[in-house]
Amino acid sequence: MNVLVEKKIERYENLLREIWAASEKYLGAFSVKLLVERIVWELSTEYREIELLHYDEGKISCVEIAASLKKNPDLPVDDMFMKFITRYVEILARLIGHEKTEKIAKKLDEDFGDISLKRLREE
Repeated sequence: MNVLVEKKIERYENLLREIWAASEKYLGAFSVKLLVERIVWELSTEYREIELLHYDEGKISCVEIAASLKKNPDLPVDDMFMKFITRYVEILARLIGHEKTEKIAKKLDEDFGDISLKRLREE
């Protein structure tokens, strides 16, 4: 796996941690964990590697996903994470409302501009 892909996975991992922390303020840790679990389950039919995402009590790790890329370098990492994040934001908006979700998304856009949540919401 090349360095660029490793850096990309690391950025997604950081983004997921930030989303978890921001969501936890409104939903609590248990509900956030259930939300992540649901999305992993939904996406696993399309991307089996998403089941390698480890999450518990605000600790999200993509280490095993990164390791699986050594065996499957053609995994569409961006598509997988973008679908995960898009689905997460959609459900989060239904749970806490669009206004609060927009605040979270705006903060994340500032921190992770190259992984634009605003663009995802517009698609």
